[in-house]
Amino acid sequence: MSAGARVEDVHRRLLGLRHPVSLTGIRTPVGDRLAFLAAEPDGAGAIHLLTPDRPDLDVVHRIEAEPALVKWSTTGTDLWTVCVGESEADLLTLRSADDASVTATGRVTGAIEDLWVLDDDSVLLRVADPGSDRDGMHLGMRVSGGPDPRVESTPPLRRIVYARRTGDQIVTSVLDLGEWTVWDCDVRDDVVAVVASRDHRPAGYYAPTLFVADLDRSAGADQPVLRNVRELHHSETSQFACPRIAPDLSSVFVLEGLSIVSGRVLRLPLTGDGEPQHLPGLDDVTDLGVLPGGDWWFAGWDHTTVQIGTLRLDEADDVQVRRWTETATIHSNHGQPSLVPLDDDSAYAVWEEPGQPVEIVRLSLTDAGVTRVTDLNADLSDLADAVTTTAVSWSSPDGTPVDGILLRPKESGETTEPRPLVLLLHGGPTWLWSAAFAPAESNMMALPLAAAGTAVLLPHPRGSSGRGQDHARAIIGHMGTRDLADVMAGVDHLVDAGIADPDRMAVMGLSYGGYLSAVAAARTDRFRAAVVMSGVVDWIGFGHTSAIGGGYDRVYHPDGDRRTAAGRDVLVSHSPVYDEAPCPTPTLVVHGAEDRVTPLAQAEQLHGSLAAAGIPSDLVVYAGAGHELIDPDQQSDACRRVTDWLTRHGVLR
Repeated sequence: MSAGARVEDVHRRLLGLRHPVSLTGIRTPVGDRLAFLAAEPDGAGAIHLLTPDRPDLDVVHRIEAEPALVKWSTTGTDLWTVCVGESEADLLTLRSADDASVTATGRVTGAIEDLWVLDDDSVLLRVADPGSDRDGMHLGMRVSGGPDPRVESTPPLRRIVYARRTGDQIVTSVLDLGEWTVWDCDVRDDVVAVVASRDHRPAGYYAPTLFVADLDRSAGADQPVLRNVRELHHSETSQFACPRIAPDLSSVFVLEGLSIVSGRVLRLPLTGDGEPQHLPGLDDVTDLGVLPGGDWWFAGWDHTTVQIGTLRLDEADDVQVRRWTETATIHSNHGQPSLVPLDDDSAYAVWEEPGQPVEIVRLSLTDAGVTRVTDLNADLSDLADAVTTTAVSWSSPDGTPVDGILLRPKESGETTEPRPLVLLLHGGPTWLWSAAFAPAESNMMALPLAAAGTAVLLPHPRGSSGRGQDHARAIIGHMGTRDLADVMAGVDHLVDAGIADPDRMAVMGLSYGGYLSAVAAARTDRFRAAVVMSGVVDWIGFGHTSAIGGGYDRVYHPDGDRRTAAGRDVLVSHSPVYDEAPCPTPTLVVHGAEDRVTPLAQAEQLHGSLAAAGIPSDLVVYAGAGHELIDPDQQSDACRRVTDWLTRHGVLR
C-alpha cells in the first residue's frame, strides 16, 4: 500500500470515531448515573445512560431528532434534552430517564447553546437568535441556513431564556438584557453571573464585561425578570470564560485569558466593592466548579498534558492547591478540559490519550490515574500500535524554550533513516496540541500521516496555551515572526537529530495555523509543499469581513490601526499575500464557502497571488462548510486532496 493510500485508509477509519458529548452525571441510590450523547454506528442520534458500578442498568435511547445537549433534572428522574429543530427553532424536552418518553416539550426560537438547571421544573438557556453568527464562536458547527437572500439588519443576540415545565408543555420567557449579547453564564440561588458584550458579533467577545443580576420570579412563574444588574469587571485586553458563583454568594470566579481561554482564575466580590484577586499558583485553567464539601475543582492544560486538581480557600483567603497531570486530552462541549465531579474525591471525564481512543473515564481529583468505563471505540484499538507519540523540546534562536509533540510510525524506532516531515501548526494562536490518540484539528491528518510513515511535528510556539500567560501573550504584535522562528527551530532540531529528511518536508495548518503555514511557505525555502486550511493571509481585509475581526486583531495587532498609514503598514508586514517575492512553495488552499471566521476571500486572495507569481496552487472550496469541515464526505475528499498534493510534490511516496 502506498503512503497516500495508507493515509486515506486510516483517515477513513478515524471518521468512525464515536465521541461522547454533553456528559452529565448525578448520584442516585443505585450509584453514579451518567448521561451522554453519542451517535449510533448507523448514524442515528441516541442518549446513553450509564451506571458504572451497575452495568445491568445501562441503556441506550435512540431518538428521532438530532440531540445537541442533555442534563439531569435535580432529582435524577428526568433528562432535559435539546434537539436541533427545524425552521430556526430548537426543541426542548423533558424525558423520563427510565424509557426516554417525553413528559413535556416546547420549541425555542433560535439555537440553544447551553443550559443550566434551576430546579426540577425550570432551567435557564443561552439562545442564539436566528441569524446569529455561529461559525465565529462555535467552530465546526454548521452555519445556519436561512432565506435567500441573506439580509443583515437588526443585530441578532445571544440571550438568556427562562424555561419552565407547565403540565406537558415547556413555556419560555426571554430575560431582557437590552443590547447585551451573552457569551457565558452561571446561576446559583437565583443570582446570575453573565459574560457579555454590547457588540453582538463574535468580535465582541474580545472586549467582555462580567456582570451579575438577581433573577426575580415573584411576578409569576412564567414571567421572571432580571433586577439589580451591576457590572463587576470589564476588559479590552483579556477574555473571560466559565463564570462561577461561590456557594455563599460572596464572590464570582471567572477565567481570564486570551481568545480560546486557558488562563488565570480571577475572583471578584459579588458586591462590586474591592479589588479583583488572581488566585496564586493557577494558570491555564479551562474550567472550575464547587464540590459538595465546599472546596473547588479545576481542570486545564499543562504544556501538552492536562492538569486536574482541587483548591481550598481558608478564612484568611489563603489558597491551597493540589493537582496532578496526565499525558492525555479531556474533551467538553466548549472544547476545553472539564470534569463531572459527583463527590469531593472523584469525577468523570471524556478522555483520550496516545494509544487510547476517546472514552469516558472515572478519575480521582487528587491522585493520577483513570479507570475506563466505556468501550465505544474498541474497533480502533489496533491503531494504537501504528504510531509512537513523544514529547520534544528545543530552543528558538533567541533562547526561548519551545516544546511540542512528535508522532512517528512505530517501526521508526528500528531504523536510523530520516523520515519525510509534516510540520502541522495549530490554530488560535492561543490554543495548543495536546497528547491525544488522534489530534483532531486540521481534519485529523496527524495520526494518518504518521501511520503512513511520516514524522509529524506538532509544535507549541509562542502564543500557545499550556505554558502560562507570558508565553501566550509573547505573540502579541509579533504574529508570523516570533512563532515562525520557534517552529522553524523545531524543524532544524529534527533534521539535526536525523529524524527528518530536509528534502521531503511540508507545512500545513488550519485557521491561525493556516496563516502561519502561508507565512512559512512564502518566507522560507524549506518546504516542498504547503497546505493552508481556512487561513488568514490579509489582516487588513480580515478586520472588516471576519466575524471576530475588530476584536481579535485589536488584541493581537495592537499597533495595527487600519485607519492610519502606519497601522496599515503593520498589518501589511504580517500579511503574506502582500509579499513582493514569495518563495515558490507549491500551496494547496482548502476553505469552506461559508467560513465566517476567515472568509473565503482570504483563500481566493492567496490562490490568486500565488497564481500571479507563477507558483503552483490549487484552491478547493467546500459548499456549505464553515471554519472547519464536519461533513464526512468533505473530510474524506480533503484528505485525498492533501495526500495527492504531498505525493505530487515529493513529500509522500
